[in-house]
Amino acid sequence: MTMTELAKRYANRVGAAPSYLEQLIVLTKRLEWQAEDMTPDLIDSYLTQSLRHLAASTVDNHRRMLRSLLRFAAEEGVVGKSIPRPLRRVKRNSPSPRAWSHAEIIQLLEACKGLPGRTLKCPLATLMPAWILTAYSTGLRLNDLLALRYDDIRGNRICVRQQKTGEPHVVFLDDNAMFAIRELPKCGPRIFGDLVGRSRILVAMRKLVKRAGLNGSTKYLRRSGATYCEVHGIDASQHLGHRSPGMKRFYVDRLLLAEERPPQPVVPPIPLRAG
Repeated sequence: MTMTELAKRYANRVGAAPSYLEQLIVLTKRLEWQAEDMTPDLIDSYLTQSLRHLAASTVDNHRRMLRSLLRFAAEEGVVGKSIPRPLRRVKRNSPSPRAWSHAEIIQLLEACKGLPGRTLKCPLATLMPAWILTAYSTGLRLNDLLALRYDDIRGNRICVRQQKTGEPHVVFLDDNAMFAIRELPKCGPRIFGDLVGRSRILVAMRKLVKRAGLNGSTKYLRRSGATYCEVHGIDASQHLGHRSPGMKRFYVDRLLLAEERPPQPVVPPIPLRAG
């Protein structure tokens, strides 16, 4: 059995999201072994070799996926049940996420005014403010934003099923986002997905960010929402839809958080003598 075949069986067994199955397939196509040959030593060797040309964060993701596949292979009798043991550690640097401040998001919204171009159904000058405000307010990933539906809105909230995890998640639409959504033409059940596709919104966002004189992408809006949650004493994990509280460290901009929080006591200066 090939590693890709094993990955597909595992994904089917656990009901993995399509995006996760895609990651598994990309990984297993890199491997030259058969599923029956898989051992902790072989995986450890692969991880060590990969660290020479891949980022530590990528190799750490590979470690987690291979650990799951090894356990599944043991459960299925593809490898011996006595084989699995802890895999070698992969040390990864602490992340330093970058987000946009409120001032920068306003700068981005100002750049939407008179923005040239349109999709088949909507001018970009109308579409992009709604996209920006909704992405910031909800903290959703790009694919989940495209899947939002009008009939899922209840008051100022929407319950979405996250495509990455398959888990339901309730998100909040603030008044700015609700107003911008009402300005959009209604061309189908989906708020954004019936107006624009994934590739088109990525291109439009890149051009808008450049027009505003900024750097970043839609991901920055997810990080901004998470950071401002922490500024106001709210756990960003709930906003992001994470079950593991530790995951928010990949999204909270520490410098922006320090700038936006009320001043904290600092170490007193050394009383140096004049002259």
